[in-house]
Amino acid sequence: MEQIIKERNLWKDGLLAQCPGFKCQEGKTDCCCRRILFCQSDFVNQKSALEELIEQRGHICDFYPKYHCELNFIEMYWGAAKFHYRKSPRTSDMKEMRVNVQQCLDKIPHLAIMRYANRAARFVSGYAHGLSGTDLGYLKKEYKSHRMLTPEVVSEIKASVRNINV
Repeated sequence: MEQIIKERNLWKDGLLAQCPGFKCQEGKTDCCCRRILFCQSDFVNQKSALEELIEQRGHICDFYPKYHCELNFIEMYWGAAKFHYRKSPRTSDMKEMRVNVQQCLDKIPHLAIMRYANRAARFVSGYAHGLSGTDLGYLKKEYKSHRMLTPEVVSEIKASVRNINV
């Protein structure tokens, strides 16, 4: 890090490799080597090796937030596949396990995958309109359209949830 920073004429004596506990002061861009490099445009714009590999093969790489399975239809797809896998016969052979996993993934119909994507899109739309988790729970039960939420529907859902909670 020191060498790269010196090559860019950004080095100053007494610079730490990183701030204690990775807690840099808010708004500072030159408090430690890590922050200086983090703020450099070529580091900011560098894609990860995984992203480069995926895009190199002609696909789109899209990362979803961690631990938000309702926003990620792939998690719903995996969940359905795992349900089928639990019902498959037990094996101890790795080749047979791979075959079972592939078969379980293939058992999920394309229509179901599209429904998972629509459901995730409804959650994203709901969060974008400022709905809470309670509102989205109601939304899950009452609003099953493939379309995104209109402002009128958002108002209706908020009013319905308020009436239920009263």
